[in-house]
Amino acid sequence: MGQIIEDPALDWGLRSPRRIVHWAAVAIVGVLVIGLGVWLAVRQAPAATPAPPANPAVSLAKPSGYHGEAGYPIGFPRTELGAASAATAALEAAWTLETADAEQAAVLYAPPEQQEAAREGANAAVQEWRAALGLPEEGDLPEGAALRTTPVGVQWTKRAGDQVLVSVLVQVDATKGTASDEPAYSSPYAMSLLMAWRTDIRDGSAGDWVNVPDPSPAAIPPVATPGTPEFRAAGWKPIAGPTS
Repeated sequence: MGQIIEDPALDWGLRSPRRIVHWAAVAIVGVLVIGLGVWLAVRQAPAATPAPPANPAVSLAKPSGYHGEAGYPIGFPRTELGAASAATAALEAAWTLETADAEQAAVLYAPPEQQEAAREGANAAVQEWRAALGLPEEGDLPEGAALRTTPVGVQWTKRAGDQVLVSVLVQVDATKGTASDEPAYSSPYAMSLLMAWRTDIRDGSAGDWVNVPDPSPAAIPPVATPGTPEFRAAGWKPIAGPTS
């Protein structure tokens, strides 16, 4: 799978359907060049192999608190599971069709030195998503228009220091509004986020996990349907219960 990065330090992992390319590395704190990538249906099915044993389901760590009116989860434990839990929370919060919500979430899960870039990128991401769905790029949305990201699989690898590379398999669903008779958008994605423990955030706390640019992005695990041999072979662990 090719690694295509417009900015090697700051980059989202998806592209617009008007410029379909292979997956790239993900960094929430970067310039959020968003799009819709490649549908699972057009990916080549791997050759049949003996079914590997099922990976145990993961119950994500609970946050110690919630931020703002939207209730974004924060304060995850300083463990590898805590990093994985923070990564899934960040993805759920940051992908939305509402600019103010996207900016707030992107900044919340970014380190201080990347917050302005995260805010600008979140704004651009919302416009990209809206344009791809045929919605107004700015202003009010049609009633019922929404975008939801649901993590369905996770895996992670410890990096040096307090860093954990977290790969997340998500299901993205969008509706264009209650008055639209066009089919809703639905697609799975796989992406990786480098999470780092930082003590210079969350005033009054011991620290929390944030997403940082990955200087050496690794190959992203392949997309697969939960419960299938391909899902297990790719190393995905199903997520048990609520993710926030």
